Amino acid sequence: MAVYPFERFTERAKKVLTLAQEEAERSRHSYIGTEHLLLGLLREHEGLAAHVL
Repeated sequence: MAVYPFERFTERAKKVLTLAQEEAERSRHSYIGTEHLLLGLLREHEGLAAHVL
């Protein structure tokens, strides 16, 4: 049985991944790299990472 790889992630984690994907698309990259994940973390204003960074 196939399992969606991110189904166990919290809603915030899923949101960060979506934001990271948007950053990658905006940069016209065909991958989601650490730079996109960092930008996704920063754009998720309610998360701890945005406050710490």
